[in-house]
Amino acid sequence: MRRSFLIGLFALAACASSASTGPRRFSGTWEWHFETSAFVSDEGSGPYWLSGEGAVWSEITAPIERSGGGPWGRVRLVAEGELSAPGQWGHLGAYERELRVTRVIESALIAADGPPSGS
Repeated sequence: MRRSFLIGLFALAACASSASTGPRRFSGTWEWHFETSAFVSDEGSGPYWLSGEGAVWSEITAPIERSGGGPWGRVRLVAEGELSAPGQWGHLGAYERELRVTRVIESALIAADGPPSGS
């Protein structure tokens, strides 16, 4: 009985350590291109698949859209969000984690990229 209790306790601790602890602040560079949404933190973590919904997505992409030079580009981003557990995220599961942005604090254009030549 005691052994199964300890096994259950360890399993519960493992689940708790991988669970999200709520939104955290992230700062870094987001690169957005066809089938790419890569966020790399200022500390060099990532790349993470970056996602956001509704108004949050509009705030993330606003610097690129305002530039008129898009539709793609790179953005300096400071945001709150939640980092997923390890898995397969983004296009073809190419990213180990997903950063789900819940609030944009700052987003500024680094560079906007137009469509490829010949498009």
